[in-house]
Amino acid sequence: MPKNIKIVLIDDDQDLCDLLTMELTATGRFQVTASNQSETALALIKTERPDIAILDINMPEIHGVELATTLAQDPQTADIPILYLSGMVSPEEVSRIGGDHALTTLISKQSPIPELIAAIDGALHP
Repeated sequence: MPKNIKIVLIDDDQDLCDLLTMELTATGRFQVTASNQSETALALIKTERPDIAILDINMPEIHGVELATTLAQDPQTADIPILYLSGMVSPEEVSRIGGDHALTTLISKQSPIPELIAAIDGALHP
């Protein structure tokens, strides 16, 4: 049996963390560790060593792109794929955004779970 995909989810909205953790775990494919504390996200990601990190872009303490840049510069975490989550764009707008690496792995928080799963699979197997 294949191993579950290990995800660290960082979003300042605890309700969204709980919902996505429940929905992704229910598929039987994912093991999710979620936190709404962006200031501890780097330590959590280093500790958990996930297969992928899902980061909210707009967080109060540290911006998701800033966190991803820090992860990319650290040899311990540079190989972890990043999927950005944003409540500031609709699913339709995401499909029109392109070019900038920081936005090529973006998904709307309003996207249905199957689209999130497809984005995770796409980020892990480009």
